Amino acid sequence: MVVLQSPTAATKENHKGSTQSYYHDYARRQFRTIGLVLFLLTTSVACIFQNKIRSTVSTTNKLSVPSNEIGIKIENEDNIGRLMERPIHPIDYGAQKITPVVMIRSSLDDDLLQRFLQEYVYSCSEEDLNSIKELDNRVKPPVYVYEGYYHGLPTSQTVYSKNPNPLIGTDFDKPAASPFTRAFFHAFRIVNREIFDSLKDRLFLEASSTKNSTSAKLEQAKYDNIPSYHLAKWIEEGHHFGDLSVQIHYGKGNQQKLASGAAWHMDAANSLLHLAVTLRGHRTLHSKRIQGSLNVTNPNIRGKRQRQKQQFQEVLEDQHPGSVYLSSSTLMSHAPEFFDTNHDTRSIAIHARLLYTSSQVNKLYQKNTKESWNKMTNIMATTLSHAQIRIPTLAQVESQLLQHIDTEKN
Repeated sequence: MVVLQSPTAATKENHKGSTQSYYHDYARRQFRTIGLVLFLLTTSVACIFQNKIRSTVSTTNKLSVPSNEIGIKIENEDNIGRLMERPIHPIDYGAQKITPVVMIRSSLDDDLLQRFLQEYVYSCSEEDLNSIKELDNRVKPPVYVYEGYYHGLPTSQTVYSKNPNPLIGTDFDKPAASPFTRAFFHAFRIVNREIFDSLKDRLFLEASSTKNSTSAKLEQAKYDNIPSYHLAKWIEEGHHFGDLSVQIHYGKGNQQKLASGAAWHMDAANSLLHLAVTLRGHRTLHSKRIQGSLNVTNPNIRGKRQRQKQQFQEVLEDQHPGSVYLSSSTLMSHAPEFFDTNHDTRSIAIHARLLYTSSQVNKLYQKNTKESWNKMTNIMATTLSHAQIRIPTLAQVESQLLQHIDTEKN
């Protein structure tokens, strides 16, 4: 049955249909507009991201000079140094089975090692060792030990700071290491600036979140109780790897002391960041660690109870000419093993640590809590476990050396 509509009803229906069609067309136009905007936005973000990558590569190829450092400009075709072997490093556990620690190992390029060995203190005769006034003579035949205490900052002037030898431990005007040695450690700080800036920022953030006082008068005192703040300040000042200990060892080996436990120790706070470079000879680093954690997001994932059930492993890591390791010797029991050698086969290593005065480190130790110390060590471990540490090339080190000479002349 067909129902005929009146002209008026038909007109209303046609109007209704045209209105619906209009809104449908409008909606489609809006969807198309939104889609176009999203496409353009996505394209723009992609372009920005690519430019950011290019900018990062460009920045690392040509590192600029921060305002508080001298002669820090690396320009050379060797890019940004050579990456250490493993981009992600396991988190082990040291002191009391609860302190996370990372061990990163690599080596110097051979041309860089050979250039190091041209330096007088690393190549002089046995007779001349006694004429180097900066060397602490601890010779007790049949064991021959010499140790020199220097700073690795850009300046050739002395720097008042704490003697790293715990048997001395007093502050003194620490002499500058040789220009080439200082240039190497300065170049190391530069090519790894992004890593240690990130560590510094995370430490400052932790310190600011821990501080519970808004009083301006108490602000600095509150920060003095937070170890993360002090470590961040030393990094900010460019004092990481600025305290150099040159150790020369030959004669009778120390296996008896190693077996008796007399050689085992944990370093002072200056080894929270510890970079060791072997230039001559062969020695073995022994350390006691619980190994196996590959979780680099949360180093506590294994759980304190689980670790307490495990036994420390004695880890042996050989050190040969050119060997490099970066770790936190403050946080694990360790001992170097020296073998029977003579002057020709002597062991020479540079240990680069944090540079500070006695009053500065005393603040670190005096009022920190177990919780604040654990927060600091966790930040260090998670940062270093992801760190793509780079070893500077010879060209980069020599670039620093030339710029330093020019700065000194001016």
